Amino acid sequence: MRQLIISTMAPVLWILTVFDGVFIFAMYKKHRENPLDKISLLTMILCMGLFYDSLILSLGAFLYFGPLLKILSQFRFIFHCLLIPLLFPICGYSLKLSKQKMKIVNVLTAAIMIIGLVSGISVITEERLIGVRRYAQSDLTPAFANTVISFLDVVPVFFMIGIGIFLQIRKKNPNMFLSGFFMLLFTMLGIFLGKDPGGDRSKSLMFYISMFGEALMVYFLFRFVKREEELKD
Repeated sequence: MRQLIISTMAPVLWILTVFDGVFIFAMYKKHRENPLDKISLLTMILCMGLFYDSLILSLGAFLYFGPLLKILSQFRFIFHCLLIPLLFPICGYSLKLSKQKMKIVNVLTAAIMIIGLVSGISVITEERLIGVRRYAQSDLTPAFANTVISFLDVVPVFFMIGIGIFLQIRKKNPNMFLSGFFMLLFTMLGIFLGKDPGGDRSKSLMFYISMFGEALMVYFLFRFVKREEELKD
């Protein structure tokens, strides 16, 4: 099974890249239809980061290790740390918080984004080859950056799950919960199923398995927006 996942990784990464591209367009269209819909706008921006991530990983099937792939890969971490905090205002807008409360959320988000940007720049990468060539986060990355990345990988998702449960009870809209739940599920699957049986960390599939959670997160955010529109009608 593991060998099948590795052998099909390159074409599946291209499928994920196309998937992210489609949802950039879908969210852009939703925002054009309703300019006041900030969730669509923020999800579109977030999806741009996911598109870049999957695109660079896809190119790892063709590009060789060197300065070009290294620089492109560094931006993967920068965009990840810079854009994931957008999940906080997405949660805020889903609750329809007042303008004053959203100002607080946005200020806090901006601060986290700045910290994330510094962390993304601070990531030290090393060569990894499994399925595709990529530059992955090295053990030499500063502890500060590791802590921030771990925070961004976990905390926003739990916010989405908690708020999603509330919205399911209050509005019968389960999609925010499903968005966070599948992101968390595939992150956990990546941790437990992505390890190399021989214990070789360089052969971990965690990065790849978690990408399916990211795709489902975007899909259910799209479904959340559609369901909100239906509830208005």
